[in-house]
Amino acid sequence: MSPFSTPYPLTELNAASISASSDQGQYDYIIVGGGTAGCVLANRLSEDPNVKVLLLERGNARLGWATRVPLLSTNFMGDEDAAYRWPSTPVANLTNSRSLNLVTGKGLGGGSAINSMQYTRGYPKEYDLWSDSGRKGWSFNEVEGYFKKSEKFASTPERKHHGTQGEWIVRDMGDLYFPTAHACADACGTLGLPYSNDINDPDTPHNVCGKFDCTIDLGGHRNSTFNAFLPQELALERKSHLHICAGAAVTSLDIEGDADGPQVVRGVSFQVATGSDATIHYARARREVILSTGAIATPQILLLSGVGPADKVKKPLKKELPAVGENLQDHMAMGIMYNVPTAESLHIVQKSRLRAVLELFRYLAFGEGLFLAPVTQLSILVNSASIDDSGHIIPSKPGELVGLPDLELMPIHFNYSDPPIPFEEGVFSLKVGLMRPASRGTVSLASENPLDRPACDLAFLSDPADYAVMRKGIKLVKRIGEKMREQGTTLRDLYMPDSESDADLDAFVRKTARTTYHYGCTCRMAPENDTRPGVVDDELRVHGISNLRIADCSIIPDMISAHLQAPAAMIAEKCADMIKAKW
Repeated sequence: MSPFSTPYPLTELNAASISASSDQGQYDYIIVGGGTAGCVLANRLSEDPNVKVLLLERGNARLGWATRVPLLSTNFMGDEDAAYRWPSTPVANLTNSRSLNLVTGKGLGGGSAINSMQYTRGYPKEYDLWSDSGRKGWSFNEVEGYFKKSEKFASTPERKHHGTQGEWIVRDMGDLYFPTAHACADACGTLGLPYSNDINDPDTPHNVCGKFDCTIDLGGHRNSTFNAFLPQELALERKSHLHICAGAAVTSLDIEGDADGPQVVRGVSFQVATGSDATIHYARARREVILSTGAIATPQILLLSGVGPADKVKKPLKKELPAVGENLQDHMAMGIMYNVPTAESLHIVQKSRLRAVLELFRYLAFGEGLFLAPVTQLSILVNSASIDDSGHIIPSKPGELVGLPDLELMPIHFNYSDPPIPFEEGVFSLKVGLMRPASRGTVSLASENPLDRPACDLAFLSDPADYAVMRKGIKLVKRIGEKMREQGTTLRDLYMPDSESDADLDAFVRKTARTTYHYGCTCRMAPENDTRPGVVDDELRVHGISNLRIADCSIIPDMISAHLQAPAAMIAEKCADMIKAKW
């Protein structure tokens, strides 16, 4: 951003706080969280100039040029401004009960500003299962339009199942960049996995090797929901009725009523997220407060406000909702790894300063090269019941219905281990991701200080059923690697299980499992007194508390076989329409 350009129009915290002498601090809607979903919601609710909206984001507005460069903005692990990073609680079923590195987006755009930019909706059956379980209005036919509403598919030819009139640019990234990606796709075809140019086609087979669409604009820039839905021009245009506060940590919701009677949310308290200023600010919501802080921070705010399991909330208890913070799910993953020539991996820009400079020049001058390339372009989705005990695909019979994928395998052109194992050459990883985990974790308060990160128990492998799925995934990626070698690719084993016995595969999973940062389901959409209780109803209203909704991936009833930024935007679009239906 040029030092001579108009600054992004942010509102100071004290200017968003209640004032006795004016209507300052009075809003129709307060959105807590300016992440992937929150930016969409702020755009939609502020379309009417007569509706006053406050968006509170704990992180900042990251505007530097590197935040838009695909490769640089994905390499966020050393950037204190880009992400929150903290350890999980010890995971009992992993080797030495090790903790895992948790990461969530920090700043406007949230995860969409730092992720790998894959745009995946999930299969129609995912949402039809929600509908079949009683979630009225959430079948695929009912949510598909919300995916299309936000999307501006920018590649040719147009595809009928993509949107073209939305704000969020999505594109096909063209040919696969690395030779190993081509070889992987070819190997999958030989093993019985068909190739798809568009993983978002509703007719995509459940066993498939497909190419990702990405949220990268035609100029080669990352297109987060902050860039797409709250660009500076729009924020300036709406600054009289859309106030955006960065660096604002919400400390609690203002809930009137006690645990034995009706409750209503009247506003939110917040403070500066960093520094020594502990002043508590307060803003009032005339209509509603919407939590959009994600599957970890949203239950934390509820627990700090006295909403949740009676033995886990900050007192006084306002509303007992046992499901708050429960049911935490993530796409647990690990990878086998091979040495490849350094030039055939992303490690080339780390190991060769000259190559890094040349690639940066290619990006700046021509909008091409490694700095444009996503870290992976392929998703291999498989239902584990279709994999035999030797790791081969079982051919399906004509008309046979294959279940939803519970595995995602991905060729990744760098060292996928976390923390990274030592290596000297280039690394090619084949990731094995558990897409429909049986294990469930929790989010709880580590302390009553709202500035502290919550305690997250991922509980990976707490359900033994997950081992069986991972074993089949590892065997299949080994068959893919073998087939790549047969077809001429140079791969040398770097990091592998000792054998394919159940004991060795399980030990390898326990040793190498990591998070993929796809957290969900901690405020799931289901009836309050369901056999598996929920936190919100079908219109995303928190049970028993008026004027409070949740719009983020915490409401997902059960984890889906997709990366979560597109579903997060869909949830926000649908939430906005449900709110507007009351206008």
